[in-house]
Amino acid sequence: MLKQQVHFVVLGMGAVGGFYGLRLAKHLQEHPGEFGLSFIARGKTLEALREGASLIDCDEETKFTRLNCFGSFGDIDFKANEQVVVLLCVKSKDTLEAVNSIDRNDIAVISIQNGVENEQRIASVLGEERTIGALTNIAAEALEPGNYINKGKYSLVIGELDGSSSERLERIMELLRAAGINTRISEDIYKELWSKLVWNAGFNPTSVLYQMTVGELLADPEIRAIIVGVMQEVKQVAHALGYDLADDLDQKHIARTDTPEWYSFRTSMLQDHQKGKVIELDDLLGVVVRKGQELGLGVSVSKKLYQDLLSL
Repeated sequence: MLKQQVHFVVLGMGAVGGFYGLRLAKHLQEHPGEFGLSFIARGKTLEALREGASLIDCDEETKFTRLNCFGSFGDIDFKANEQVVVLLCVKSKDTLEAVNSIDRNDIAVISIQNGVENEQRIASVLGEERTIGALTNIAAEALEPGNYINKGKYSLVIGELDGSSSERLERIMELLRAAGINTRISEDIYKELWSKLVWNAGFNPTSVLYQMTVGELLADPEIRAIIVGVMQEVKQVAHALGYDLADDLDQKHIARTDTPEWYSFRTSMLQDHQKGKVIELDDLLGVVVRKGQELGLGVSVSKKLYQDLLSL
C-alpha cells in the first residue's frame, strides 16, 4: 500500500487538526505536488478556511490563502490512483458519525484523538485493516476559526492496531517527517494511548473544574496532588488491563509539563468548555472510573473528580 501518491484528508479542524493540517500545507508551499491535501470542516471554521488560515508555531507565523476545503468527504474529487490517508481529528463523540461519512474502500484512517477507545470505534465501521492508532502530545490551540497556535514541543506516534510493522506506516511517517512533523512508529499503540491517558485524565478535567491553565494547576499544591492521584489510578487500571506502564510515568508527565512553554496552555477540554462545547469527560476520565470499577479497583480520586464535574 501507499506506492501511489498519497492524498491526506484532515477531518476535523480544531486545534490538533489545524496544527497538523497546516504543517502539511506549509510543506506543500515549498514542495507543490508531493502529495494531495484536503480539509473537511463545518460551519464558521469552513467559512474561515475558505478565506485563508494562519499558523503560529513556536513564534513563527505562516499564512495560507489557498486551501482545498470541503464540507464533507464526498465532496472531494480524488484522483483515480491516489491512496487516501485520513487524519481523523474530531472529538470522540463525533467519531462514528465521521467514519460513517467515509465511503472509499482504499483508505487508511489515523485516529489523532483523545481517549483509548476511538480506534475500536473506527474499526467497528471500517475494519482494523483500515484503522491506524495514534496519539499526540501538543500544546496547540485554535485561537479562532482558521487561526492556530502551537506553544511548545510536540510528538506524533502512529501504530498498527496489531503491533505489526507495515509499508504504509513507513511511507506515512516518511511524508510527515518530510513536512517537519516529529513522528515515530509504535509497536504497542494501545500502551501508548494509555500512557497519554495518564496525562489527559489528570490535567484535562482539573483544568475545567478549576478554570485554570496548566501552569496555574501545577502552582497549587492541592490541585497538583489531585492530578497526581488521578494519574496513579490510571496507571493502576492500565496495569490491570495488561499494559505495562512505567512506575514513574506520572512523575515524567509532570516534569515534561512543568516548563515555561506549557504554563499558559489551556487544555483541550478547557478550550471546549470555555467555548460552550460538550467536553470529553467520559472518554478522558469516565473510562477510568468505569473500567476501574469493573476491575474492582477503588479509583476514588478519579471518581470524585468525575462526579464534581458532572455537577457543574
